[in-house]
Amino acid sequence: MTTTASAKVEEYLETIYNMEMEGETVIGARLAEKFRVKAPTVTEMLQRLEKAGYVALDAQRHVALTPSGVELAESVLRRHRLTERFLTDMLGMQWHEVHEEACRLEHYISGAVEERVIASLGHPTTCPHGNPIPGYVPEARGYLARVGARRLTEAEGKPVRILCVSEVIEDEEETIRQMHARGLTPGTAIIWHGETSEAGTVRLPDGRQVTISCALARALWVIPADAALPRGAAGAADR
Repeated sequence: MTTTASAKVEEYLETIYNMEMEGETVIGARLAEKFRVKAPTVTEMLQRLEKAGYVALDAQRHVALTPSGVELAESVLRRHRLTERFLTDMLGMQWHEVHEEACRLEHYISGAVEERVIASLGHPTTCPHGNPIPGYVPEARGYLARVGARRLTEAEGKPVRILCVSEVIEDEEETIRQMHARGLTPGTAIIWHGETSEAGTVRLPDGRQVTISCALARALWVIPADAALPRGAAGAADR
């Protein structure tokens, strides 16, 4: 059984992986903000990860996953995202309810169970939040660029469709619940209008307009409204 320490290592690697996937420069301060811990705690963990060969730090203390780090991060993320799909597709939970449950389960799923789950679900390619499932999407780290996704804040006034929610904010439960309540779910067609440096308005297909923060808008990755969602993706018509 995986130890608590190993689970924390995996959690850090997942976060670094997701930040890299979204084009962010990974630094200790950003990780401290994400995990709500003090800088020395992050420094200690990064030293541990570097010693284990999972990350490399450059002269500016920028963090990057090594091939071993990528392999382990993708293994954990695959189990996490498959678990989320199992909870929604098989057990009927709502998409905004499954992240924390999956975090508790992801470290204990065997390869045999993983194979059964993916077959039972019809080989989905994304989790319920729209993020790619490594191993079932080629080169998952390049997924956003490959499908032409961009942050909602970069699509001012243009009809777009929500592709996925940033994995970096998925554990912000209240934020995800607000998105669900407002209809901001993967697959939904919307139009964004930034009004101030802090907030803007999203127009939904039913004509409703909801106000969201620019921080949340940056966490929504979108594609053109007339572009088809990738087959097997959350919100795709063939799901």
